[in-house]
Amino acid sequence: MPWMEKLFESLQEMMPLPDGLEILPASQIPAPRAGLTFVTDEDPRPLLPVEPVTKYHEATLLVNKRITTDRWYQDVRHLQFHFKDPVTWNPGDIAVLHPHTHPDDVQALLERFEWIERADVPIRLSRTSTTGHAIPSHVLDHPTTLREIFTSVLDISCVPRKAFFEWLVHFTSDSLEKEKFEEFTSLSEEGQDDLYQYTHRVRRTILEVLQDFRHVSIPLEYIFDVFPLIRARQFSIASSSRYPTVPIHPTTNSSSSQQDKDETDSIQNGQLSDGKKEKEGVYLDLCVAIVTYRTKLKAPRRGLCTTWLSSLKPPPLDSSDPFPTVRETNGDTNEKQSPKTNNPLRIRVGIRRGALRLPPRPKPSQSSLKGDVIAGVQVETSNEKENNACTPVICIGPGTGVAPMRAIIQERITQGETDNTLYFGCRSSSQDYHYSREWEAHAQAGDLTFSVAFSRDQPEGERKVYVQDLIERDSARIWELVGKQNAWVYISGASNKMPAAVKAAIRQAAIAEGGLSESEADTYVGKMEWEGRLFEECWS
Repeated sequence: MPWMEKLFESLQEMMPLPDGLEILPASQIPAPRAGLTFVTDEDPRPLLPVEPVTKYHEATLLVNKRITTDRWYQDVRHLQFHFKDPVTWNPGDIAVLHPHTHPDDVQALLERFEWIERADVPIRLSRTSTTGHAIPSHVLDHPTTLREIFTSVLDISCVPRKAFFEWLVHFTSDSLEKEKFEEFTSLSEEGQDDLYQYTHRVRRTILEVLQDFRHVSIPLEYIFDVFPLIRARQFSIASSSRYPTVPIHPTTNSSSSQQDKDETDSIQNGQLSDGKKEKEGVYLDLCVAIVTYRTKLKAPRRGLCTTWLSSLKPPPLDSSDPFPTVRETNGDTNEKQSPKTNNPLRIRVGIRRGALRLPPRPKPSQSSLKGDVIAGVQVETSNEKENNACTPVICIGPGTGVAPMRAIIQERITQGETDNTLYFGCRSSSQDYHYSREWEAHAQAGDLTFSVAFSRDQPEGERKVYVQDLIERDSARIWELVGKQNAWVYISGASNKMPAAVKAAIRQAAIAEGGLSESEADTYVGKMEWEGRLFEECWS
């Protein structure tokens, strides 16, 4: 792009480099940022990555259960983790996980560069340069292996960026490959379009690129320059740490058996299956959609973290200890593993404070200081609930957006706050209706009012129904809660048309039921957002 070249020239004239510094020519290879030394007299140790403002805890995976039917196009999992420590979090807080690359992909990369013989030999890393992105400190602390680095540190499953090809220019021995890399990294419109078509449009991974260009040979000391780091993934926690959760230990991951169906029903009910004992500690739930889709490439595209999560196996029912202390292996063959699988059972889960806040609670009266105790959690009795007026909440969470809503509802139930409304949306009442029996049980107990939009269950030719349509239908009740009782509204899900449509439905309720003009309704909803009474947690 000629204008960018002119811009750089002008910037150099306006702000020349300090004395002693000069721009390196494109043909010169920068010095590597890491040094690698093989240390055969030391044992490798698992790498434990960390994220800022995140507190980590060791957890045992108890449940990894598909909660959509086998014939449904999307695999959605309910995962439950057990903490022995008294871990606490608030609704809206985030679980931070560090995924692992699939072992087959790691093996393919090691074979591609003929690193197999050295893949499991202990190595020590050191910093040799401070330029570029920093090498994670946890990689420098202990001996590790190449296999471990490409399993848990360096990402070979993401779509490569332009900088990746700028490095490959230096490491190919083939003139045609070098010409193609230079084209990808040029500032020309044609080169940028070619790069987009080759990588981003079809979501081609780094591993697939390296398998296409067979003359590329990357020196070991440059791996931290060429490959990006694996990013931590964040998931909305789908449970309250204060809710009297009853753990579930499924016997199998096959959803075809009747026993397995019973286990799924137990998840929906939040109940314990026969013959399984509750264990002291805290239970954290996640509701995760497994990412898989197709492009023009033959192999389906898969999300790194959700593919890893879907492969994790909980302990079998016949284990002598249903809560085995098994550390995450991270490639360390000395770690204890399940006798039936090589997948780790023990996982480090980070918890990070979220932005969501619950309405302030009314100050309890002296008579409400006592209440029922369920599974060690004090819950207000029905008489005390009636005496303590609470701020209503309206939760709108279609699909896996229901995860933080489930945490909110559970938290408020433990606090004796029963003015809870849920609008859930999915495609089919028989295929992807997450936690259906749980909502029904809460409604029967008087703790929840809920409505569900099944967008694909309407007769052919009829208009599809979404959560915003239910809110429009219930406009009188919505305005009673929002306009008269100052309800707080929470929206969670995909950041498509849904969040804007939900806010439009609330504005329409303010106009139709509250008598506000369009501008007044816009101002009212904007004020709700400003005050924190309307909160969005949406993703693309």
